[in-house]
Amino acid sequence: MVSVEPHRDLHLEQLQRLVNCHLAGVVPGWQLPRGIIAGSLRPMNADPELDLWVAERHTLCAVEEGRLLGAAHVLRYTSRAGVGAGYRGAAELAWLLFWPQADTAAQVLVDSARELVAGWGATRLYACDTSLPVPVVSGVPESWPHVSAALTRAGFEPMVSDEHVLYGGRLPEVDATRCPPVPGLEVRSASDEPGQRFLAEFRGTEIGFLEWSPDLSCGGSLPALSGWAELCALRIREDWRGRGVGEWLVRRTVPFLRMVGVSRVVVALAARQEEAGAGRFCRRLGWEPVVRLEQGWSAGP
Repeated sequence: MVSVEPHRDLHLEQLQRLVNCHLAGVVPGWQLPRGIIAGSLRPMNADPELDLWVAERHTLCAVEEGRLLGAAHVLRYTSRAGVGAGYRGAAELAWLLFWPQADTAAQVLVDSARELVAGWGATRLYACDTSLPVPVVSGVPESWPHVSAALTRAGFEPMVSDEHVLYGGRLPEVDATRCPPVPGLEVRSASDEPGQRFLAEFRGTEIGFLEWSPDLSCGGSLPALSGWAELCALRIREDWRGRGVGEWLVRRTVPFLRMVGVSRVVVALAARQEEAGAGRFCRRLGWEPVVRLEQGWSAGP
């Protein structure tokens, strides 16, 4: 008989295994330490500024004969003016994880979450717009078809045009003798964000920029993500596009990444960005699709 009970410390070892088995299906080798998982389940009382949107958070565990079959993290958002209009007074099934053969556990978790939300009088119910406490990954990856199926059975639908894809791979090679695509192009580090934001300039005029997040391990608190960097943003002025400036800018910043210990890169793209050419750009640099994710599910009012 599957029962649902609030998360307790005795569940943590099994919850860590459940989380990391799912995460391994997104980016191989990525996993979360037990302390990070535990901390993400608690209110951020030490720094209320980080939790301004969230009024309550509850973690529900589906258990049978001492075995954790699944878990769900449920949020109630405040009605403060600072909360985004779509989430003001709403609730969210922030994440739902369960072992693939434990459909009954998934059903009782969703039912318990709905009962909790009904008591709150929430205006709307979302699912999986928030994520596990790991950079870049959010939504429901294609490698979790059992989770997508459970949400669909429960009446959730993906929000329109919110598919994302993660590209990943090793740092591209750098040819030190290679000239810029246009003579006179130069790269410099932005003074306000040294080592993270780089500017492409032509005769003193900025024509584009690139932003890296060079340490996805968050200072070592996520050791499995050591050596990973995220390409957060790349913008080239429209009249300069199609000349190879973006690829040149990425390659010119590779020595900086190597200096700080980066060996692999991940890039998160919206499906529309991928189709518009960002996917071809990533492949030219040797990065391939890792996983696709459906972000933002809704059960309506």
